[in-house]
Amino acid sequence: MNQNKLIKIENFYLKREDQNPTGSAKDRALIAQIQNLIEKKITNAVISSTGNAAISAAYFCQKQGINLTIFVSPKINQKKLFLISPSAKIITSLKPISDAFKFSKSQNAYFLRQSTDPSSLIGYQKIAKEILDQNPQTSSIFIPVGSGTTLLGISQKLPPHIPIFAVQSAANPTITSKFNTQYTKETQLITDALSAKYLPLKLKILNAIKNSKGTGLTIQNQQIINSHQRLLDLNVKCSLEGGLTLAGFEMANKLNLNIGNNPIIIITGTLR
Repeated sequence: MNQNKLIKIENFYLKREDQNPTGSAKDRALIAQIQNLIEKKITNAVISSTGNAAISAAYFCQKQGINLTIFVSPKINQKKLFLISPSAKIITSLKPISDAFKFSKSQNAYFLRQSTDPSSLIGYQKIAKEILDQNPQTSSIFIPVGSGTTLLGISQKLPPHIPIFAVQSAANPTITSKFNTQYTKETQLITDALSAKYLPLKLKILNAIKNSKGTGLTIQNQQIINSHQRLLDLNVKCSLEGGLTLAGFEMANKLNLNIGNNPIIIITGTLR
């Protein structure tokens, strides 16, 4: 996979993970995970997903001849569901993670869950390596957080002087609420790619943020929408998660946090 260039806009840089083969940062993890299956000669896999990971897993499993079963919630974004390769078997479940885990045990299928598969961290580490190659003066990094696996993988290859800013919606601030409480709880999660509520890596994620001297930033829906529109106006056709992360950067600026002169904003998904 080719390196995604850093794009400078005004006083920040964008890392365009939305330009990966299937349009999301999930490709980073899935490429590493599928390579692990190939090395172990595993030909059956299962995944639970809100959309992007399923799209990525189906694409790379098909390329490598791996049989894939996908468990999805009835609430899955229908546009994302449509983009999943027909080579994968899709099962709708009210408990997709639990049912995928049971399926993996009963059918001897490898569970491609990024938050419990060390291979996924190897994939996300490559984002950090590329950023440092492309801009050795990187002064801070802003990452949207769902399960937090992307953040943790990136953190493992960053020098300790670069603060990490985790950004989440006020509808699901599983990490950022540990850093501040100055937000209004939202009931509608508009960043549906970041819906994880159970975080197996939570303690490690919190420690990675704290050790970097970064923090968590909780963003309201209207801020996400406004910042997303700003990106669209700049011809960055990304998902609402991109607006979330830009809004986190803008909040950090207003709070006069130590972001330095070369802040990096991770854009994790394309506009579906």
